Amino acid sequence: MSGKLIATLYFYIISAGSLILIVIGIFNIVNFIINSTQYDKYPLRYPQGNCESYPNKFGGPYPAMDARGIPATPSAQELEKQKQECLKQENALSKQQKIDDLKNAITFTLVGLVLFLIHFPLARKQSNS
Repeated sequence: MSGKLIATLYFYIISAGSLILIVIGIFNIVNFIINSTQYDKYPLRYPQGNCESYPNKFGGPYPAMDARGIPATPSAQELEKQKQECLKQENALSKQQKIDDLKNAITFTLVGLVLFLIHFPLARKQSNS
């Protein structure tokens, strides 16, 4: 293979890869817009459970036993405090997920666009000469 053919193939392969990045970026932008407009709270990538049934959110740990072997139960104030903490954590995770999704969408699109705008004209010039 000649050096010119290898250079042309390289530029076209990088151009194709950059088009894939652009498509992924556009998909992420559409996904971000849908998630931002169609849901009251931005959805989490991995469900965290339900804060309404907080102490046993995941069917999780068993209640602690006191010295007599009787299960200890949290007071109503403790349960409300735990529920509020759970809701606060869920809101923070939702906000962070929204920021991460927007960041990924912009990054994929811009990187793909820059790579395409650099490599595709060079590929065209290589194949024409």
